[in-house]
Amino acid sequence: MDSLEVIQNKGYVSIADADYNRGFSAGEEKGFSTGFSEGKAEGFSEGEIKGITDAKLEMAKAMLMEGIPIDKIRIISGLSEEEILKF
Repeated sequence: MDSLEVIQNKGYVSIADADYNRGFSAGEEKGFSTGFSEGKAEGFSEGEIKGITDAKLEMAKAMLMEGIPIDKIRIISGLSEEEILKF
C-alpha cells in the first residue's frame, strides 16, 4: 500500500493533514505520559507527607494517653501544641 492509499483510507485530505494528525497523536501520547508520571509522583509525595503526619498524630495521641507532658510530646513529635491538642 502506497502513501496515497494510506492517506485516503484514513480519511486525510492531504499529506500535510496526515503529518499533522500523526504529530498530534505523538504529542498527545507524550503529554499524557509526562502528565501521568508527574501526577503520580506528586500524588505519592502528598500521600507520603500525609502518612508521616498521621503517624505523628497517632504517636502524640498515645503519648498523651500515657500522661507524657505536651512539651515533651511537642519536642519528640515535631507537632505544634495546637495539633497535639486536637484529640
